[in-house]
Amino acid sequence: MNKKTKQIIASMIIATSMGILMTGCSISNPMKSAPKSEGVTWVETLDGKKVDMKVSAPPKKAVSMSFATTEMMLALGLQDQMAGTAFKEDDIYPPLADAYAKVPVLAEKWPSYEKLMSVKPDFVTGWEVPFTKRGIPAEKIIAAGIPIFVPDSMQDTKATLDTNFNDMLEYGKIFGKEDNAKKWVDAQKKKLEAVQKKLKDLPHVKAFVFDSEDGDPFTVFEGYTTNILKLIGVDNVMAGQGVDKTWSKTSWESFVKANPDYIIIVDYSTSDRNDGDFEKKVESLKSNPQISEVTAIKEGHFIRVKLSEITPGVRTVDALERLAKEMHPDMK
Repeated sequence: MNKKTKQIIASMIIATSMGILMTGCSISNPMKSAPKSEGVTWVETLDGKKVDMKVSAPPKKAVSMSFATTEMMLALGLQDQMAGTAFKEDDIYPPLADAYAKVPVLAEKWPSYEKLMSVKPDFVTGWEVPFTKRGIPAEKIIAAGIPIFVPDSMQDTKATLDTNFNDMLEYGKIFGKEDNAKKWVDAQKKKLEAVQKKLKDLPHVKAFVFDSEDGDPFTVFEGYTTNILKLIGVDNVMAGQGVDKTWSKTSWESFVKANPDYIIIVDYSTSDRNDGDFEKKVESLKSNPQISEVTAIKEGHFIRVKLSEITPGVRTVDALERLAKEMHPDMK
């Protein structure tokens, strides 16, 4: 993925009594007096092209096209400014369930262009994929005068937790909820600091992230997941291998050579209430004679995570707190 350089700029638009107040990309009554209006602009990179985006007032009918961005918006209390969500990949994060219930679900996956336009959106957000031919091409949405926002943490292959926090602050600026965003970020930082304080004298442990296998294992190399694990004294054994990718295949030989202490297994069970996918993957790993001497296999050190816990979104710090306790048994 191409790294996006995004600049959020708060600007004041001074209008005369005959001026025009721009809201999103629509024009209100040009005869109405509008002495001033706050605007937010940013540069979005979509399909490798840089596009100028702007909202001149906080969106009132936003649509989230990805599960993670839906949770990010709900965490900031934006449900009353949302016209719809899409692509619910998992159970909603429990603290956000009540807020989520207040927002219409437009589609199980991505809505059609017609369905999206039926709610008259003034802002859309999500991972970049929904804005390609697999969903609704970005140029079609932009042509309708609707700004698109893709969080940096979902495009930057070197993203960190701070990148994710900055995305939340940017949502706050766009929606006029700066205080909500700052409070959320500050609370997350405070919670993480408390965990790290308990880890400061403990040695690091080595981990391998196991997503799936198709002959060879699919795993994490660089990027957000590797960077957040470092925050709790967990070193991804596949980092620093010269592979400039976030997720990719490796070999079982490399896995054995790395000899991780723990295996973090991505569980794709359809609900938080079951772990069938996790159990199948554990059995598959335990039954593979090629890796039977790896420390994590011999000691049964298998850690279950949901993909949403180790990719950008609002679940990261809660997940890190749990993982720290499971992977550092001496943690107080």
